[in-house]
Amino acid sequence: MTITGKMLAACALISVAACDVNVNTGNDSGESPAAQSRNTAEQSGSANLSQEDRQAIARAKALSEGQGSQAERARMRQQARAEMQDLRLVVDQSDRKLRIYRGDRLLHTHDVAVGTEKNPTPIGEFAFHRVDVNPRWVPPNSEWAEEREPKAPGDPENPMGRARLVYKMPYTIHGTDNLQSLGKAVSHGSIRLANEHVIPLAEMLLKAGNSWDGQQWFRKMVDNRKEEYQIPLEQEVPLKIQE
Repeated sequence: MTITGKMLAACALISVAACDVNVNTGNDSGESPAAQSRNTAEQSGSANLSQEDRQAIARAKALSEGQGSQAERARMRQQARAEMQDLRLVVDQSDRKLRIYRGDRLLHTHDVAVGTEKNPTPIGEFAFHRVDVNPRWVPPNSEWAEEREPKAPGDPENPMGRARLVYKMPYTIHGTDNLQSLGKAVSHGSIRLANEHVIPLAEMLLKAGNSWDGQQWFRKMVDNRKEEYQIPLEQEVPLKIQE
């Protein structure tokens, strides 16, 4: 082999070794590429979380870790996801209805309140990425909320109700006790759903989103009304809002 040939062969070996190092480094965690991408997104977004958000996520995680081993929780999540596979939600603004489907099968239909003409509910296709149980309310940066004060979890004047289902902050589906508003265009853009329905819907999203750690875990959060719990969904759940 000529000197030039030897040099080319050596360069090829170096290139292969470099590729092997990159691949091995990327797989050290044992996570799938999707999980790595999701974790990277969460880490980059975590810088924007408030201290209250971090605490709410930590509370839910601490309760989760008390629900058996990691393998047991993984099995529980797999079973729950199979139960709610292909979950999707559709909100029709024309008749102010929320329809919950599994695939093409209609499971439930509920009355909702939607935004006014001045503060409309956005139209389009979205995806739920977080469930908040006993959410606190922080006034949004909007003219209508300039004089409003934050409301703690469990406060009777907290407009978020028992759960908040996040798809595009500040727009969410959230609970309400103001049942007379349902079926009307009266909100500031978010979608109101009766508290008696938003809690079961939160459970369905957690199951479909591969973030379910059991009935006992969920009931502890729901029953502790003075504490907020935030649970990011590992798998997003589709939402369509149409006129």
